[in-house]
Amino acid sequence: MNTLSMDQIIAKIGKGLKGAKDLTWEEAKFSLNAIIEGDATDSQVGAFLMAMRIKTESIGELAAFTSAARRYMPPIQFPDSTHMVDLPLYGEKHNTLHIVVAASLVASAAGAGMFLHGVENPSLGYDLSQVLQQLNLPIAQSALEATEQASEHAWVYMDLAGYHPPLTKLLDLRQELGVQNLAHQIARLLNPAQLPSQVIGIAHPPYLNKMVEALDMLRTPRALIIQGVEGLPELSISGPSSAQELRSGHISPLTFRPEDAGLRFAPFQAMSAKSSHEEASGASSASPKYEAQVIIQLLENRQQSDQRAWVIFNAALLIYAAGLASSLAQATPMANDALESGKAGQFYQTLVRYQAHKAQHPDSRSFPFVTA
Repeated sequence: MNTLSMDQIIAKIGKGLKGAKDLTWEEAKFSLNAIIEGDATDSQVGAFLMAMRIKTESIGELAAFTSAARRYMPPIQFPDSTHMVDLPLYGEKHNTLHIVVAASLVASAAGAGMFLHGVENPSLGYDLSQVLQQLNLPIAQSALEATEQASEHAWVYMDLAGYHPPLTKLLDLRQELGVQNLAHQIARLLNPAQLPSQVIGIAHPPYLNKMVEALDMLRTPRALIIQGVEGLPELSISGPSSAQELRSGHISPLTFRPEDAGLRFAPFQAMSAKSSHEEASGASSASPKYEAQVIIQLLENRQQSDQRAWVIFNAALLIYAAGLASSLAQATPMANDALESGKAGQFYQTLVRYQAHKAQHPDSRSFPFVTA
């Protein structure tokens, strides 16, 4: 007979910074199951999330919450996941380009498989999903669509809302509570397709150690946790990026610098989401259309700029994470070749044609013109 209850759980974690205690594995799993199953009241959900926000999640709690959330995941089957990377995108971009999109496409053109997932974020002026729409890239709305897309090409973006509605509901509470909650960390750790490699971006340094230890508890084969640009899995071109790497149970602290890829440091403005005109005029925000234009120019190798170097730097990281290179230095020529040879631009156009075909024939599962 289960004697656990949400009021007892909340009392345990809600006694302030000095009095609060971490939950056991079973208590953490019970809590998230109760929230997902609707056994916890709305008041209890809000109290639990805010108490956990103040206490902050322990390593064991992160692992237990993620394990519980994974019980509600529909299976996603990819033809070959050997060199595929899970790339969760749950940060909030305010000042910089979503360069991870361009980098992931370049990495895929170089032979790596990319599985991106995220969710629409109404709290932002515009978010990643709007940039993807401007790029006319396909967005999978379910496990079935993600599986179908993966059978056609090595790049998939999936909206979490159609895949894991309970977790998405918790993410949406960002609007009501005014702050992020533990669901943002769970979504980063989720790994919907259970791929052998993950690259996760975080904003707050304590999560570098917490997340990598949690993934080790979950027996993840390989992962890179990066203190990324605005909390996304992106290395900065304007300074060093701290990281933790997990490989077969061994954890190593790393620092990634542009010179690791044979590149030079660039000013922060190189990562800006604003055009030069907007910078000069003092405009408060950029637009998804502008970002899409920049990304297309980069993919078509029509830029020899610091932004191009930023793409290569991050594409090299993803190629390394996919196991196609033993270092960033070895991965960099592969990323550069994908751009210079035109493979990245061609791969992007393949995805655009795929999306156009899907829009015209939503029930079709045959795409004879698409190449992997």
